[in-house]
Amino acid sequence: MAVVKFDCKGFSQFEPNQVWFTRAGKSESQVKLNPKEFASHFPALPAETDGGLIYSEIGTFLAVDKTRNIAVIPGGQYYTEGAMPVGVNYSSEHIYNQFTPGRRNYAMVCGEFLPRIGYLSKGERFTTNGVMFDTDLITDDSVNKTDIIAASKALHKQIFEDSFKDPKSPTNKIYYGTLSATSNGRLVITQAATPPDATKAIGGIVCQVVKAYTNADGTLSFMFQVLNA
Repeated sequence: MAVVKFDCKGFSQFEPNQVWFTRAGKSESQVKLNPKEFASHFPALPAETDGGLIYSEIGTFLAVDKTRNIAVIPGGQYYTEGAMPVGVNYSSEHIYNQFTPGRRNYAMVCGEFLPRIGYLSKGERFTTNGVMFDTDLITDDSVNKTDIIAASKALHKQIFEDSFKDPKSPTNKIYYGTLSATSNGRLVITQAATPPDATKAIGGIVCQVVKAYTNADGTLSFMFQVLNA
């Protein structure tokens, strides 16, 4: 058993397939990234990575501490369950290098732009590859599960094929996405017969994988539908 990051070929991306938080005003764009959790340089300095500081990637989740006016990692040491709303980072990308354009080459750091955070509602659909997964989900025994690239491709193919199966079949698999205390704001894909308990989910975020998808640049991704938020 190993929970690993899905191979994004760079940084994660976000596509708002059917969301209304942008029209309903259910968003936050006036908080700073927590400098105690996120790096301040792009690329991050060795001292920052050694100290456990990370980038805030588009398509991952952030919790809003409006009292201190910062965005923190959901489930992290600065997060308080029930006191901080959790939303998805849907900020626009900034191109640092004209020779490496594209959304997969962008992530956010402290001291530059403020993140745009959307509060999701039940029924909304979005696409992201900012996810993690347990390699034990992969049923193809020929796959080298220690190879993250191969494992990511295998999971994507498996979910794609499972989506065509009869939903009433006892062998049909349903995949969900929830946040964990160690996923740094990434949805963790799991498989179960019934949805996870929203009352025990970080931020109350429970999503279902509805499609194995691709981003505009061809990188593999997943479409989620919000079941509870």
